[in-house]
Amino acid sequence: MGQNTRPLVSVITACLNAEEFLVETIESVLGQSYPHMEYIIIDGGSTDGTVEIIKRYANKLAYWHSQPDRGLAHAFNLGLSKAQGKWVLFLNADDYLFNSYVIENMVPYFKQNGDADVIFGQIAWASRQHEDYIKSFSIRGRPWRWRTFRFVCTIPHQSAFTRRKYFEAVGYFNEDLRIAMDYEIFLRRGPRLRAVFVPQIISLMRSGGVSSNVIATLKEWRKAQILTRATPNWLIWGNYLARFIWNMRGQDT
Repeated sequence: MGQNTRPLVSVITACLNAEEFLVETIESVLGQSYPHMEYIIIDGGSTDGTVEIIKRYANKLAYWHSQPDRGLAHAFNLGLSKAQGKWVLFLNADDYLFNSYVIENMVPYFKQNGDADVIFGQIAWASRQHEDYIKSFSIRGRPWRWRTFRFVCTIPHQSAFTRRKYFEAVGYFNEDLRIAMDYEIFLRRGPRLRAVFVPQIISLMRSGGVSSNVIATLKEWRKAQILTRATPNWLIWGNYLARFIWNMRGQDT
């Protein structure tokens, strides 16, 4: 296989006090069958056992540091500034790759879609207890359509391989956002975004993180939509209120 068909893939993990699940995250990356990849870990100054865990794998990492940062978006940006890969995947410390072949299985799609901005698959939502994930997970991720995406994020960043040049074109993550920074960065290109969906599970995401707060997520989606002028404000607010009411009714039942 020629070098042009085996691009370097960068995987970036941002973490803070993540000792509970970090080993599984790291091993799911380092255990990948695809050889042309680099792994970067950005720790925000953990005070538990996270740094000791990272140090155990330091000789297998392209880069890591542990120092205070300004939040998840800033950590993503710090990792991105160190990444050398043609394609970049962001995998948080509560997430892990579905099996050891997911990156290798995605590489042919990189070659087939040479002009894509992002090529993404699916994630499975899992319980906090690993042994329960098979009976408790649900799947997220579906084909990209602008008419849907401008109202709801359908590209899970834990399954999204973004071309490095895309960030060079649109800029880095907006550090004013705590949840929807991944959504906002794809909204910037609007209907011109070249997004390719692959119906394969890429990673598992444990429940309980900040994005599990549905109302907070809806508010940040709204903010991202307004910032990028994804659609008229009256439609943005109408969509937000409809989803807010639907969610509150669901909690009452």
